[in-house]
Amino acid sequence: MEPIGGSLRKFLRVSVLAFAIASRGHAQTDASVCAPRPTSVTRSTPAIAPIDVSNNHVFVKVCAGDRPLDFILDTGAGATFFDLNHARQLGLKLGGSFSVRGAGAGTVAGARLEESGVTIAGTGVKQSVGSAIDLSQIPPREAHAMDGILGYDFISRFVIAIDYVKQELRLYDRDSFTYNGPGTSLPVTFVNNHPHVDAEVRLEDGATLKGRMVVDVGAAASLSLAKPWVDENHLRDRVGPTIHRHGGGGVGGATSYDLGRIATLRLGNLELSRPVTALYGDSAGVFSERGAWVGNIGGEILRRFTVYLDYKHQRIILEPHAGTGEPIEADMSGLGLVMDDSLKTIIVDSVVPDSPASAADLLPHDAIVTIDGMPATMQSLRELKQRFRREGERVALTIRRGSETKTVTIVTRRLV
Repeated sequence: MEPIGGSLRKFLRVSVLAFAIASRGHAQTDASVCAPRPTSVTRSTPAIAPIDVSNNHVFVKVCAGDRPLDFILDTGAGATFFDLNHARQLGLKLGGSFSVRGAGAGTVAGARLEESGVTIAGTGVKQSVGSAIDLSQIPPREAHAMDGILGYDFISRFVIAIDYVKQELRLYDRDSFTYNGPGTSLPVTFVNNHPHVDAEVRLEDGATLKGRMVVDVGAAASLSLAKPWVDENHLRDRVGPTIHRHGGGGVGGATSYDLGRIATLRLGNLELSRPVTALYGDSAGVFSERGAWVGNIGGEILRRFTVYLDYKHQRIILEPHAGTGEPIEADMSGLGLVMDDSLKTIIVDSVVPDSPASAADLLPHDAIVTIDGMPATMQSLRELKQRFRREGERVALTIRRGSETKTVTIVTRRLV
């Protein structure tokens, strides 16, 4: 581990990415998205960039010269990074090496970069990129390329509005920005370039626990609680029922956790009812360690708002929209699904005992061939995950197991 102050290990302290997604896809080859555009941030007009929201993650199209790439926006990353393999493919000059860690138990390689940068597609906004890390070990949860990360150094240059409904990123001049909307402003404290907010967790037994949590746009989950806080407050005995899940993770590999619900999460004057909550244990990297934070607020909560990241004024604004009041749900199938390395085949990664998936006799390593008679594709995996969050969904899956093919039916039911 690199022994430097404010080390790159801390840059990725929380997510990159908690409950993360694939990094082995291929960038869009249509170079027209990288045609020169003069749009920039002015005092009166924001620059607007389209985003792709996938499994609660925010992907931003960027350009390295005329080559389009997909970078993920991540408040849980203390800097902006290229994926190390893509940096090599682009012929970028690599400098000193280092290692980093985040969610997951392992570490991955990184390297300094010299004179590298990208442009946010659709705008004239340029961003330097000083380092690269190996993102290939992030568990392939979704069919989406991830060629790099936009972190603190990018976010802090602007006031950034993440509009999950319009699927756009608005970059405002941070010196002239004013906000007069209906959102709730949360004071932010920065530790290792990560935004921390004060939160309250209310349990079903009536107890209220207070702690500082990271607002983590790069995490797909709703609420994740670190092992020391879980153990000190005996949360496994007080949050129930729970199921044990394996999968997700971050730069350090896959993790496992117990999934349940708390009664209420309070942020300022906002209250979120019965959010799905991950309780971490051992072998979860930074989620197993004692730190300046006790939990992680991720995209399943954040997407219910338009999120304004105003680092200059040390605040995050959560502005409600039509979907704010939607209940927070978890997977109701018991299936953990991933794409294979080619991003062409959906594979069963895990099966929760006593779930609809186990009742249908699905097993890890089964390949899904069709979904309701239609070919199983990258896009259909996104849609399937949404269906699996609705109770009573009836889904026919044709699976291939070795040389055999069979069709099974899953009827979803709430597991937590």
